[in-house]
Amino acid sequence: MKFHPYSEVFPFLEGAALDELAADIKANGLREPIWLYQGKILDGRNRFIACERAEVKPEYRQYKGSDPLAFVVSVNIHRRHLTESQRAMAAAEIKAISKSANLHSGDRAANAAEAVSVSRRSVFHADKVLESGSEKLKKAVKAGELSVSKAASVVDLPKGQQFTAATAKATKLTLEDEPLDGREPDEDELKKAEAMEKEYAASMDRIMAADDKLAAAHAEIKRQAAEIAALKIARDGFMNGKTELSRLLKKEQARNERLTRENKKLKGEASEPTSIYQ
Repeated sequence: MKFHPYSEVFPFLEGAALDELAADIKANGLREPIWLYQGKILDGRNRFIACERAEVKPEYRQYKGSDPLAFVVSVNIHRRHLTESQRAMAAAEIKAISKSANLHSGDRAANAAEAVSVSRRSVFHADKVLESGSEKLKKAVKAGELSVSKAASVVDLPKGQQFTAATAKATKLTLEDEPLDGREPDEDELKKAEAMEKEYAASMDRIMAADDKLAAAHAEIKRQAAEIAALKIARDGFMNGKTELSRLLKKEQARNERLTRENKKLKGEASEPTSIYQ
């Protein structure tokens, strides 16, 4: 059974994911029939291969609608858990198909991006990968193993070097804002956007550094204020203590003077003669 070109918009399942699907079909049967269009598989490539692995006879259903490409997008975008980059590659595929078949008028990039819920910037990167990327590079993006922006950054290299460069280079930040005039960005615009992004990052670094210095200065002011408050408390405590000590000293001095007078009086009385007959 051959696959319809529209069925190739979305990536194959591979490895453990395909094994799990085959095991589920073997245990529970084929839950969703395979859709055919023009004698080819329109939707259900993974189910078809999984049926072969599980040795289960596939069930088919004929698509009789008027927009087979929209049908493929609709059933897969809600069924599959795809990354932003995988959806962007699907959008680029949709854009290329619709352009070659003249299926849609107007802005094909916008239509494709809207169909799979991705930004037009991501679709622009996916276009570059689809047009100039090596098969290994495209496969990595479609499998969700590599970001589309990272892959797009190496497509100007020889195809034999692209995958190695993409997996070795650090990921660059990319601006996701769409052009204000509704056009696709050209190379000069992307370079300007990257330069603006770098300047923005540098500005943020300067602001953060300034914030750190201000925060440190503020913390030092608070620390000094706390020290001053503590010193004032200590000083006040010392002054209060000194006042209390002076009061106690004066009290003791007065008591000492009183005792001295009483002592002198007692001594004077003791020195006078007394009579037993008094």
